[in-house]
Amino acid sequence: MTIGEQLREIRDSLNLTQTQMCAGAVTESFYSRVENGKSEINIDDLLAILKQNHVSVRDFFSVFDQSMQRKIQYHCIRSAINNRNVAWLKKEQKDEPIFKTELTAVIATLTNKKADLSDDAQRKIKSNFGRLGKWDETALWNLASFMSLYDTSEIKILITDIYENKNSISLNDSLTLVALVNVMMSYLGRSYQENDLGSVLQTIQFIKELPTNPVIMFHKLVTIYYQALINHDQKRLDLITKVLQKNGYDNYLAWLPQR
Repeated sequence: MTIGEQLREIRDSLNLTQTQMCAGAVTESFYSRVENGKSEINIDDLLAILKQNHVSVRDFFSVFDQSMQRKIQYHCIRSAINNRNVAWLKKEQKDEPIFKTELTAVIATLTNKKADLSDDAQRKIKSNFGRLGKWDETALWNLASFMSLYDTSEIKILITDIYENKNSISLNDSLTLVALVNVMMSYLGRSYQENDLGSVLQTIQFIKELPTNPVIMFHKLVTIYYQALINHDQKRLDLITKVLQKNGYDNYLAWLPQR
């Protein structure tokens, strides 16, 4: 069964038209192509459709084989990291035992805390990390997800390696770019909490210099928020807060430090 076929079955069971099923998430023409197997839907749009129609993610994917379920689950986790949806991650931590260890580390990273995991569990996760200088999409997501497993000196080595190898990273690839900016968001939050002003300013500048791409424009807005925090610019902080609230970024707003 394909994603499109499962969407059609769910839609039929809900007695909805294609227009009703996809309203607000994607266009009807695109949705029709997805159902007919002529286009692939990205995970964020799929999750939006499921959420607005009150369809359980777990129920939707239960018809797929285990490897497919695991692949999709990782996409969901990355989407939650990108949106700083800690509440969803905590729910998955309780409901999905096979991901409990990884999710513990992810949640610790997003809340700027040390992961409460055994040394063996930490070593197991780190063993899949990769090598310095090899910053592809997977390696970047690993660092963005599991930064809590590393102490400050280790993180500085990894971030410095990213800075030095920036030209070898596929910045024209949107997926890689999103992974990279999530590394920097996690590092920015951690550096700010540790009162490392030099690293905060360096990270802000690095993000500002990344390519102009719609997929990371929101993240660039967040750097302006941090800059306003440093400059004690309450007017700008209030403005950015209103923009975040208006555009439904409540999860991200809850994650950001306050004055």
